[in-house]
Amino acid sequence: VSCCPITYMSAICETPGCGKPAGLQCPTCNKLQLEPSSFCTQECFKKYWAMHKQKHIIVDPFAGFTFTGPLRPAHVTPMRSVPAHIERPDYANSKLGVPSEEERERKARGNAITPLTPREIETLREVARIGRDVLDIAGARACVGMTTEELDIIVHEAIIERNAYPSPLNYYNFPKSCCTSINEV
Repeated sequence: VSCCPITYMSAICETPGCGKPAGLQCPTCNKLQLEPSSFCTQECFKKYWAMHKQKHIIVDPFAGFTFTGPLRPAHVTPMRSVPAHIERPDYANSKLGVPSEEERERKARGNAITPLTPREIETLREVARIGRDVLDIAGARACVGMTTEELDIIVHEAIIERNAYPSPLNYYNFPKSCCTSINEV
């Protein structure tokens, strides 16, 4: 084993079949900012090391990509949480982020345009109003040097304050509440 576990708060040991309370965490996982891995003893950590170290292999999704300037992608932080009282779309808790209801409807109607009911039109107007409010807030707060992560925090909090779900969040596993990119000029 190339590293010693760090002692932390108690959890359940990650070694298969152990299940004992665990107070040690893998320092490599912590250094790489991965989800913490807990172990009950140094022996359990050593026993599971051959399998566990696979978690440390990080695939660079931009390997081989030709960048045009000096900007590079940053570390993607974990998805933000949404309070339990806020209604969620079906993809919100899906492991793959697949919107099953949307997929079913698309297959059922094909390319046909379905007219909305008066109630659906009113809901659409309310959603559009919330979207406009949040866009105005993000636009007013955006400034030179701000990161897309900072913008995402602003957008996420503004949407949550309106008791709404940030629709991009976990949509086909998208990790953020808004889709932003930067321009190299």
